[in-house]
Amino acid sequence: MNFFQHQDKAKHRTVTLVVFYIFALLLLAAAFYGIIIAVLAYAIPDYRETVSRNFFFEPGLFLAVFGTLIPVVSLASLYKTYCLSVGGGKAIAESLGGRLISPGSGNPAEQRLYNVVEEMAIASGIPIPPVYIMDNEPGINAFAAGLSPNEAVISVNRGTVELLTRDELQGVVAHEFSHILNGDMRLNLRMIGVLFGLQILTVVGYYGFRIASQFGGSRRSNSKDNSGAVVLAVILVSLLIMILGGIGMFLSAIVRAAISRQREFLADASAVQFTRNPNGIADALKKIGCPKIGSAVRAPQAAEASHLFFSNISRFSLGALFATHPDLTTRIRRLDPAFDGKFPKEITRVNLFDESLSPQQRRTPRPTIIPTPQRAATPANVAGLSPVLSSQTAAASQTIQQNVLQTTLPQIGQPNAEQIAGRIAVASSLLENIPQEVTDNIREPLSAKAAFYAVLLMESDDNLRNRQLAYLTGAENDYVVKVTRWVYGRIVFLSPQSLLPFTQRLTAILRSLSPPQYKHFSEVVKTLVHADNKVSLLEYTITALLQRDLDVYFGFSKPLSVKYNSAESVREPIAVVLSILARYGHDTETAARSAFSAAAKELPLNNLEMTPAEDSALPSPHESLTILSQTSPKLKRQLFTAMTTCVQHDGQITVKEGELLRANAAMLGLPMPMF
Repeated sequence: MNFFQHQDKAKHRTVTLVVFYIFALLLLAAAFYGIIIAVLAYAIPDYRETVSRNFFFEPGLFLAVFGTLIPVVSLASLYKTYCLSVGGGKAIAESLGGRLISPGSGNPAEQRLYNVVEEMAIASGIPIPPVYIMDNEPGINAFAAGLSPNEAVISVNRGTVELLTRDELQGVVAHEFSHILNGDMRLNLRMIGVLFGLQILTVVGYYGFRIASQFGGSRRSNSKDNSGAVVLAVILVSLLIMILGGIGMFLSAIVRAAISRQREFLADASAVQFTRNPNGIADALKKIGCPKIGSAVRAPQAAEASHLFFSNISRFSLGALFATHPDLTTRIRRLDPAFDGKFPKEITRVNLFDESLSPQQRRTPRPTIIPTPQRAATPANVAGLSPVLSSQTAAASQTIQQNVLQTTLPQIGQPNAEQIAGRIAVASSLLENIPQEVTDNIREPLSAKAAFYAVLLMESDDNLRNRQLAYLTGAENDYVVKVTRWVYGRIVFLSPQSLLPFTQRLTAILRSLSPPQYKHFSEVVKTLVHADNKVSLLEYTITALLQRDLDVYFGFSKPLSVKYNSAESVREPIAVVLSILARYGHDTETAARSAFSAAAKELPLNNLEMTPAEDSALPSPHESLTILSQTSPKLKRQLFTAMTTCVQHDGQITVKEGELLRANAAMLGLPMPMF
């Protein structure tokens, strides 16, 4: 799969959707016009003779119908699209009855689901999405929704977590991650908004019919006025509008099915790439075929979101023309050619403590008990014990990263099956490196804040750390300060590879903060980072991830949108970013300029020049990357190729080059897997 190519294809599919929508809207208006002409011709013989001579074309009526219907339907589509753009995937999940689960859920089934999503997200290089469970849906189904990978949510039916093994659950989740990475989600939300307009007439007609019927019933006792005729006319018009709305629903179902079906085959194939296990998703589909299970979703709003789901939301279908998903047998045989077409007759709940779970997943989470500061290592004595071990860890880490980066960088945006599956295993391993007592105790926003602060203390010397802790004592309550000290004492020996997934885990928990709480938290983070008037690579990387994951979520940054399509329009920001990358990975100015020149050749720019050396401090690319995040997928592909060319120019990829590249990728909204 190629992230950049799929983003381009998603843009083209949006154009296709708009074309289909315009055609359906014109067809709907023509049908309305035809119905009115037919009614008038039937009721008024003279009118029938007049319009028949004009081939049933009445200019005034034609303009009235098209001039009224098209704006009404279009405004309804725009309104629905706007509402979805504000609420995003979260609004969809909650409207379908989804309940947000926490990373530290005491429910083994929910924890297993969250573990699978967490591993997949870290391996894919995207933020850990919020996970919802639809408690009232006993069937097997799931969906991903959002406007971008940074804003995605995953939602599953209750039956999905209770009836699927871990391998099967991983296959379903991988299918949904494919939709996230392939750019399908934005199109899916747009489709809901656009097609809503075609169906709005059914709603208008229904409520018109109800109001007129109730009004008519209350006026029956009064026979002295002609209100009965008015009510009858309103009822007839309402029924006519409902019929027209039915035509709109018919057309919207065709459009939804035409755009959705082929993407499901792609997502199934990508899920196999992610998991390296075709049996996982194939067996999940076989369980859906069980007559007593299925994949039905009973929520009232499910119909308009039917194309989002893993499988058909209804057991009954009017045929392939309206199906948003290929039939189960066809999907299964593409994954398992030996499938005989027979589905299981009975499905039992999965034993959550069987051999499919790792020892860590079998453990029942302990209650949150933060030890007192006296029982934990303090920053001072840990700092006194750690220099030798830390340097050994850093050296080993650098060797590992240099080897892995050589094969990772060329695959960013174009991962293959072996690397994706391998990264899932790496993500799981890195998460298991986090001390279990920390995992057990960091479950809610306050302790997650403290743990995040502890990460920011990692590269401080004793004097700086004491100043940071003194500030923290005044900015936060005693509990947060106590937990910060306790967590620091237990993560100080973690490698950089484990610190980043640990930070991603924390940001997922921090979504439970209120916007004012998050604003305060981000201000504290900023103060801790700038306590020494400079920004370290670790600080820059994790704050970039924080901005990517949470600033948009809480509404403090706008979602990514395309404003720039040409490299010339963003020449200066490109020069800033490439200059910093070049100087960060090369010892001399001559070597840095050579790397910069090689990178510049990958871009459609002439005479691109490096920025002065004094402008190459870490905070300086922030504004430039914010601008570059608004470039087109095609330009981002060229830019990221230039960035990787820059860091690989001397044949030696350092740890700091790799981490800086990761931070830049986060700011640009690009998925960069763990290495």
